[in-house]
Amino acid sequence: MPDVSAIVPNFHGNFPYGLDANRRVMVPAIWRPKKPGVLFTVILWPIKVEDCLLVLPPERWKVMLDKLKTKSLQDKRVAAFERTIGSTSAQLTLDRVGRLCLPEHLIGPAQIDKQAVFVGRLDKFEIWNPERLKAATAEDKAVAAELVEGLDL
Repeated sequence: MPDVSAIVPNFHGNFPYGLDANRRVMVPAIWRPKKPGVLFTVILWPIKVEDCLLVLPPERWKVMLDKLKTKSLQDKRVAAFERTIGSTSAQLTLDRVGRLCLPEHLIGPAQIDKQAVFVGRLDKFEIWNPERLKAATAEDKAVAAELVEGLDL
């Protein structure tokens, strides 16, 4: 049986890191791709609130694009979604030492300044301002507890 972690990236845990003066932040070593040049898609998320940065590895980004390809070009909602994602995202690669250089147009609205927290979301991850994450955590646990009751796991 193949090693699933070698096929599908897994992002677990919570890791605080500092940003340097050039907006570079280390990605947790365990999350770094084995091959160089992997293109991550970084999106302000959620769309209305822009609490954090959602980071999608290529496999997860492809899932989103494939779903969009099934929609009509004339659907105004889809066009609005595509414009929003297109203007509030960036595609980034890690530098030689494992850092992402976060664009100003993304970190400003997410209020990520000197400190950031990487939060695993299984097949993707998020980058948060530590105070915003702290505020969201209590609500997240309540929502997750409610959702788990309806899941057939």
